[in-house]
Amino acid sequence: MPLRPAMQFVVAALLALSSLSTNISWADEKPAAEEQLTEKQLAVKLRGRATNVQFNKDDTVRLIRFSKPSVTDETLKHLQSFPKIDYLAVVCPQVTDTGIENVAGLTNLDTLLLSTTAVTDAGLAALKDLSKLERLYLADTAITDAGLKHLAGLEKLTTLSLERTDITDAGLQQLSGLKNLETLLLDGTNITDDGLAHLAVLGKLRHLYLSNCKIGGPGVSHLKPLEKLESLSLSSNAVGNDAVKVIAAVPSLKHVELYETGFTREGIVKLRGALPKTGVYVSLELAATSKTNTNGGANVGATNATETPPNEGAIQAPIEQRLADAKLVPDLQRHVIPLLGRLGCNGRSCHGSFQGQGEFRLSMFGYDFEMDHKNLLERVDLKQTDESLILSKPTSEDEHGGGVRFSPGSWQQNLLRRWIKGGARSVGEKSAQFMRLDVSPTELVFKNEGEEVQLRVVSVWSDGSREDVTPLARFESKNDAVAKVSPSGLVTSTGQGDAYIITFYDNGIESTQAVLPVSEQVGDKYPAVPTPTPIDKHVVAKLKKLGVTPSALCTDEEFLRRVSLDLVGTLPTLKELREFLAADSPDKRSKKIEELLQRPAYVMWWTTKLCDLTGSNAGYLGGTEMAQPMAAQWRAWIERRVQENVGWDKIVADIILARSRPRDQPYSEFINQQSQFTRRTDGTDFAALDNPMPHFWMKDNIRLPRDKTLAFGYVFMGVRLECAECHKHPFDQWSKNDFAQFTQFFTRVKAGISPEAAARHEQMRNMLGVPVKLDTAALRRQSYLRIAAEGGAIPWKEVYVDPPTGKPQPAKLLGGNEIDLNDFEDPREPVMQWMLTEPNRYFAKSFVNRIWANYFNVGIIDPPDDLNLANPPSNKALLDYLVDEFIARGYDMKWLHRTITNSRTYQLSWRPNETNRGDDRNYSHAILRRLPAEVAVDAMIQATVNDAKLAITHKTTASRKIGQHPKSYQTRSIDFSLLVFGKPLRSTNCDCERQSAPTLLQALYIRNDQEMLERLDRSDGWLTQLKKSKPKPEQVDELIAQAYLRTLSRPPGKTELSDCREHITGSADIIDGLRDLLWALLNTQEFITNH
Repeated sequence: MPLRPAMQFVVAALLALSSLSTNISWADEKPAAEEQLTEKQLAVKLRGRATNVQFNKDDTVRLIRFSKPSVTDETLKHLQSFPKIDYLAVVCPQVTDTGIENVAGLTNLDTLLLSTTAVTDAGLAALKDLSKLERLYLADTAITDAGLKHLAGLEKLTTLSLERTDITDAGLQQLSGLKNLETLLLDGTNITDDGLAHLAVLGKLRHLYLSNCKIGGPGVSHLKPLEKLESLSLSSNAVGNDAVKVIAAVPSLKHVELYETGFTREGIVKLRGALPKTGVYVSLELAATSKTNTNGGANVGATNATETPPNEGAIQAPIEQRLADAKLVPDLQRHVIPLLGRLGCNGRSCHGSFQGQGEFRLSMFGYDFEMDHKNLLERVDLKQTDESLILSKPTSEDEHGGGVRFSPGSWQQNLLRRWIKGGARSVGEKSAQFMRLDVSPTELVFKNEGEEVQLRVVSVWSDGSREDVTPLARFESKNDAVAKVSPSGLVTSTGQGDAYIITFYDNGIESTQAVLPVSEQVGDKYPAVPTPTPIDKHVVAKLKKLGVTPSALCTDEEFLRRVSLDLVGTLPTLKELREFLAADSPDKRSKKIEELLQRPAYVMWWTTKLCDLTGSNAGYLGGTEMAQPMAAQWRAWIERRVQENVGWDKIVADIILARSRPRDQPYSEFINQQSQFTRRTDGTDFAALDNPMPHFWMKDNIRLPRDKTLAFGYVFMGVRLECAECHKHPFDQWSKNDFAQFTQFFTRVKAGISPEAAARHEQMRNMLGVPVKLDTAALRRQSYLRIAAEGGAIPWKEVYVDPPTGKPQPAKLLGGNEIDLNDFEDPREPVMQWMLTEPNRYFAKSFVNRIWANYFNVGIIDPPDDLNLANPPSNKALLDYLVDEFIARGYDMKWLHRTITNSRTYQLSWRPNETNRGDDRNYSHAILRRLPAEVAVDAMIQATVNDAKLAITHKTTASRKIGQHPKSYQTRSIDFSLLVFGKPLRSTNCDCERQSAPTLLQALYIRNDQEMLERLDRSDGWLTQLKKSKPKPEQVDELIAQAYLRTLSRPPGKTELSDCREHITGSADIIDGLRDLLWALLNTQEFITNH
């Protein structure tokens, strides 16, 4: 399968690194004058054949790696020139014993890698005198038992790899003298149970790998004397439950791999019981420590907050009226805490602050009843009620920094007094739970300024009781210029437009829309307005209440420019403009939308947007030396799914649930598979639709569970959870406890090296010369890139999930019930299931809202990344429609783009009328939007390029800024021009990181930055093309028109044409005049905005 375009970049980079060459050639015949050259000079010549050469401080060679097809036996003759070399890797199948003979004199070697060469038993004789050798790798060679006798004298050997060779039990006898051996890799050999007896004398052995051998189990008993043995791999062997006792008899074991064996679940349980401190790694179906959720997730942690309580009773009168009943005892949760909130006592500037005030602290916004009750008891006197500070302080009878909160004898003071006299009780375990808040009227439509309406607030509880809590609720207006609200809930109309009144009580937050029409064109007086799509129907329904009439449709020129910039980040070409304007088909706009959705630029631009959202930046993948290739994989993965129009739910599921390797895949298989993705030839496509994308969880800036939680809420739900990390969210229902319990879903998701893979990872590093030889990040990165380009295994880091511990791990989904994560092999599974079913539909809603904001400059909920109960949608019916249909259509992204851009609402003119001039949130006209950074810079380049390149703009995306991604978290990682116009570095959890506001620096850049001025006169530019053709005076009008079409996507008006003609004809020559014109057009607001 051909590689995706984004992957071609990384493969090219890897190829360049792996094929470093020099103009100085070195023949295989050793020249006579070679002895006169220094080691460094000799090594420089050798670089044409060597993949990597490193030096000691004295410029002698210390490390050489050969892996190129051009390496021959003759090449290795030159090794004798490097007597101090201590690391040598020869991974060339074409190198034979003849070449290996040249290793004999390298007595300083401590590491020798000969895997995959054609070395035989005879060739191993060259190694017998390498007395300093500590690590030897002979995997995938033709050696047999007979050759191992040559290794018997290598007494310092600590690591020996014989994987996938023809070694048998007899060969192991030859290793009995290797008393310092710590790691022995025998995977894929012919070793049986009997052969393990020969290993019992290797007292220092710590790691033994026997995967895919011929082990039946009983022979493991021979390993009992190995008191230092920590890691044992018996995967892909015939061992089964009968081996439990012999494995358990090796008490020093820390890790045991038993993938694809004969063990059953019961056998694994017994083994884990016998070795409680040992990690036993098996196939997923044998992971007996957890249960598997099979209910499809529809009810996982489902909330009951929206359920209707049984037998709802009559509405009780407000507490202030019922205090006359001497038997009434106010409730802490229902009355006392809400009253303190209403009075501002538990606000952030008073006792709700982290330090409290006057040595008295309450939970901010009243979320922690237990803490509040405990602290309140220190301010009450149960024996002498009237001596309670909670009664006297708020009246300022005792000194009170917060001033007067209520007067003596008020109902507020009487409520607190009655609670104290009733025993100042806390919230009982069996107390009714708050269910919901009902606010009436549900909508306020005023006719005149100054009109007033009183809100009524009713709390509903799980026992069916209902109570008028208006005196205990808090109120806030989202726009005092339209409607203000008093502390008692009296709403007053103050101006034309619409605004929301937010009501707070306990954990409930409700919004009430207040409207004062801007004209008399309401009801029957509203003019007939076309509503060809459901979007238009919902938008016009809201406008009708407001007395706002939408603007007329935009012109064809405006539509083509707008939709091209929005959908594909590209200006229309002159040819496109002329063809579109000439067409008379009534559906030409919808046809153009379909055409744009099929362009490569659509894929590139929306890949960039989704990478912005998910935070792809190599700088935050710095925990691995392969940051750049991984970032390229991330981009390619997203790009493939945008191109194939994969549903947003499937894209996100493959991110959220991703881990680097399946639960039952050994690490050794994983690193080989992973390097196939970076192989320069015949590599595997990382972007394949069946491949997940774990790199999101690899980011350095979300390593902690709380950071994962915050990023998850922002990216996939459009929810800001930062406030709830420390206290109750001021504008939503989430408390500090909710945040802590939601964070539990991410505590077991890790990035780095899993405990199971730690030993293999370290052995792989040693095999490649890390960390002793390649002792800097730059050297490691260079080496890894080269090896990975060849498809060779490197010590990849991974995203993994810790298995359940067997101990309860309580967690709670936002707004849901508590569940035990010990029931889930992957705690992210219930989160993903919940996101697709939870009643608030944050997942679909946040994505739809973000896409809408891209087209209208403002979200239906705005800001688009701050969905909360106190930030209601400007048009709920519209948002509900889009979310319903988006879900019903399989989270189809193209459907969403197509539906929005085909609506009349999207195609309205930016020119306002008398009724909608002040509207910036109800979509009655288009809003001028500054072009996104990448689109703006691409537009400058496109507007000034020659005709030949302009003609193919829509066919190619090569070198486009809309496809440029930040390479690190430093500003220099992106072009200066993109930085000027606000391209994000993807470093924060905020949509605001992409800056869209105009700045002085932007104006200066367009006016006189050298880069900008050079675009006008560049060699492949339009002006250079015209200079060669030497235009005549009679062509001036046509050239003026071209300049306007190139920049503003419209022809000049009569006055504009006349003024331009006058300037150009009065210039020194036509080219100078056109340069002035082009520069002026690029500096107009009309050019730099989408309208």
